[in-house]
Amino acid sequence: MKMGRRYKAYAGITGVTYQYFFAARRRVTRPEGLGPGSDYTFAVTADQHPPFSLQVFVSDRALETWRETHGRALDANEQYAAAKMRLFRAFDECERLVDERLNLLMDEANIGELLEQVDLA
Repeated sequence: MKMGRRYKAYAGITGVTYQYFFAARRRVTRPEGLGPGSDYTFAVTADQHPPFSLQVFVSDRALETWRETHGRALDANEQYAAAKMRLFRAFDECERLVDERLNLLMDEANIGELLEQVDLA
């Protein structure tokens, strides 16, 4: 018997309430010059609208920057936490998140500040 996915809720600062679940992680190379990394795909609904998919791209360069700065690599759970913190930031900042489906990035510029929120920095 296959179990359904359990949505989690997040109330964004924008006033929009989101429900989401993690769907998949996939290795990709982004053609926009971002290079290799992983897309973390989340299924999202906003205020009872139809669901849509969001990809949070965690670049290998960001992970390498983290490793060089902190003297250790992030494990798989910590990488997922990074993607989820980027998702939460988008929930707080974007009122039309459906338009940002491929624009959520974890790169060298934001990895440190986002991971401070989960005591990894």
